[in-house]
Amino acid sequence: MIEYVVGPALAVLISLKVGKFAVDKQTKRTDELLVRIERLEQSIEVRDKEIAKKMLITLTPMAKAIKTVQETLGIQ
Repeated sequence: MIEYVVGPALAVLISLKVGKFAVDKQTKRTDELLVRIERLEQSIEVRDKEIAKKMLITLTPMAKAIKTVQETLGIQ
């Protein structure tokens, strides 16, 4: 008669412990991934700014040269 009470109670306790362990593991993994995502977002923002500066530095002399050529040819 006791086994009808002890068995299910023990099963519930074990399943709660295993469930908590799984949830804790997933929470830890989620937190780690969130930190990685934030680092990647910051890295992307920095690279976007650097690329914009490099493009401006690269295109400015070309734009001046094109303007000079256009003035020489009388296009503009």
